[in-house]
Amino acid sequence: MVQNIILLLSLVLFTLSCNKNESINASPNILVALPTPPVKVKNTNGEWVVYEMHIKAPSLNKVSIFNANTLQLNYSDFNTRENLHIASIWLPFPDQGWQENSMEHVFEYIDNQGNTKHHTFNLKIENEYPEPISINFPVPHGVWLAEGAPGATSYHTRAIFPYPDPLFDSTQQGYLIGNNPQRYAIDYALLVDGLPYDNDGLTLEDWYCYNLPILAAKGGKVIFTEDGIPDNQTPFQLDYPTDINNATGNVVYIEHDDGTISTYCHMIPNSLLVEEGDIVSAGQEIGRLGNSGNSFAPHLHMHVLINPEHKQLTKYADGLFMESMPYTFSEFIKLGNLPPGYLDENPITPFVPTTSEVFTNVIPSESDVIAF
Repeated sequence: MVQNIILLLSLVLFTLSCNKNESINASPNILVALPTPPVKVKNTNGEWVVYEMHIKAPSLNKVSIFNANTLQLNYSDFNTRENLHIASIWLPFPDQGWQENSMEHVFEYIDNQGNTKHHTFNLKIENEYPEPISINFPVPHGVWLAEGAPGATSYHTRAIFPYPDPLFDSTQQGYLIGNNPQRYAIDYALLVDGLPYDNDGLTLEDWYCYNLPILAAKGGKVIFTEDGIPDNQTPFQLDYPTDINNATGNVVYIEHDDGTISTYCHMIPNSLLVEEGDIVSAGQEIGRLGNSGNSFAPHLHMHVLINPEHKQLTKYADGLFMESMPYTFSEFIKLGNLPPGYLDENPITPFVPTTSEVFTNVIPSESDVIAF
């Protein structure tokens, strides 16, 4: 249920923004741009080179990705509105590195005259990427469902907050559609005896994670907060409309010494223990886990942002128009995996551990159940 509202919000905004710029429909050319360079992601399923492509084309069928003439991936699962498309690419990182330092992307599309065309786009790929930063878990010890954790099909991977009008990047000669601050986010829900809630889960207090402390994952300076947004009182439904002015609910942004920013969302109203300008340490309690904003059930949504242009957060929506970065945790135990959308099941099935594998210096994958 949490994922459905995120996708709905992003797709509605995407549709509205695309319809505002009729001039983009005038050109039959295919144009490609990246919102951020490729990065390395290390999750419980392996190591990946990850990047997103924003594509303008009349009608896009697929992209085939090659390295040294060896097919790496056929991709067709585009997030599409009108003639604007987003491709979220996850390529397994080879043990011995790439044979060549570029990936050839062959796009198959249909032009305005109905003809099938091909376009080649080359992207520089490194054999070595910087290791993701390490952070602490932002919730107390326990067994947690890592809902929407990073993966090729995670709803966080595919979410976007579009610009009012797509922006033309003259350096890349392509259009940038918007930002995805959530690309490597996790929605944390506590499991007790294999279940996220007691009784039928229809009150906030039924949920085991509700009102638990939220902990700073990394020390730094509080640069923005928002408080006073009500909790949605009945799980599985929203009490009020959500948009870019309240989507993350009550929220705290903490800037770290390296310039990255951790973001903690959906807190209980009036539970924030920090304010702008405060210096916090890793593990310090900053608020309580709630159900405010764009949230169908109690959970903590947390992600990490990059801010190379040193943007200032002066209004609520500013944090939605920034880009995200991967990170890792020093150690946790994977107990198994649940299907995406597990929290929507009715009746819900208790989770039963299937493994007890220790992972170090990685991030959970989509719908992993972990203990730490």
